[in-house]
Amino acid sequence: MSGSEGRAYGAMSKTWKSSTLLVVVFLMVEVVATELPDCQCLLGNVNCDDDKEANSNLAYLQDNCTGRCRSDIECQQRFFQLEQMAYGCSGESIPLNVLNAMHTFDTECEHCREYRPEDTTLTDCPQIQCSAEQINTAWSNFVDDGCKNNCTQVSCEDGFQRLFAAMFMCDPAEVPEILKNNFHSVEVRSCTEQQCNIPREIDCTSSANTRFVVTYGSSEESGFLSGAVKGIVFGGVMGGP
Repeated sequence: MSGSEGRAYGAMSKTWKSSTLLVVVFLMVEVVATELPDCQCLLGNVNCDDDKEANSNLAYLQDNCTGRCRSDIECQQRFFQLEQMAYGCSGESIPLNVLNAMHTFDTECEHCREYRPEDTTLTDCPQIQCSAEQINTAWSNFVDDGCKNNCTQVSCEDGFQRLFAAMFMCDPAEVPEILKNNFHSVEVRSCTEQQCNIPREIDCTSSANTRFVVTYGSSEESGFLSGAVKGIVFGGVMGGP
């Protein structure tokens, strides 16, 4: 969903054939643009052990999904899986070219939010205002301090943690392209030891997540979708972008 205003979506349903008959219904609800659903609530726990899946999802998006991510369930599902791996796994777990190329679909697909596992040896990330101007300033200061290739200075650690917070906590529409295009390489090559803990606020009963109802036979389950789920339907998906 794009724009600063929430949109009300009509109820939708889609039958997805797998080992279990699954119907996912999108409930009518108003959701603000910055209220992203949680990847974990939609997809289950992230799998960081198979980079082939990340490559496969990216290849599918590139071959089939340009200009149609919001109108194709498989495209949206693949992007969600890729986004979950990109943010839920360490930078070294996913090929750098996949991480960078993923952002070409940022404006085409719906987004979900994923967190890195909490690390008790790390400090909490600093607060950052989610505006393009503020994030651009943080990036410019980071580069001006010579941190892009060497993150060992104290100012670099603080600067990177602000950028880290912006990537994980701000709506992708608010994150400037220059940071998206550089963040993953900086994280992997220069600032691996300068990460911080993002406040985790996962609530699968929140309005952003309970837009989804999964029907297994006669039972219904709101919010969390188990690993057996093969399809997700979003408001606006069936009607086009």
